[in-house]
Amino acid sequence: MKEWFLPTLAAIFCWGGWAFLPRFSAQYISSRSAIVYQGLGGAIIALLIFYNLSDRLEIHPKGSLLAIFAGMLNFLGVLFYIKAVSKGSVGIVSTLSALYPLVVIALGLIVFGETLTLKQLIGVVFALTAIALIAT
Repeated sequence: MKEWFLPTLAAIFCWGGWAFLPRFSAQYISSRSAIVYQGLGGAIIALLIFYNLSDRLEIHPKGSLLAIFAGMLNFLGVLFYIKAVSKGSVGIVSTLSALYPLVVIALGLIVFGETLTLKQLIGVVFALTAIALIAT
């Protein structure tokens, strides 16, 4: 078994739970409150990781700022996700939001000059078609 397989499965199950649970919390609290509590949950995990670092926390001005900005984008995405799932179907919202790699593909093409094979390009077209079909 490849060493990346089990962590990938763990990520799938964690993200599945993350995508499903906001539908319940939205029945009791606002999306703004939910994002604060999700931030608290993330902070607890971050503190546990920080506590268990065998070496010191690495600090690099550019790397640290980029990681902080990525965290901010993540939390904004979660906020918008919670707003969407509180008003729509958890299955549809989670499926559409799971197509975020299309943004990553576009940025990879633009920023890093990456390329797509014809087969990959067809996959992107199918993903865009799926968005159009699901959202209507």
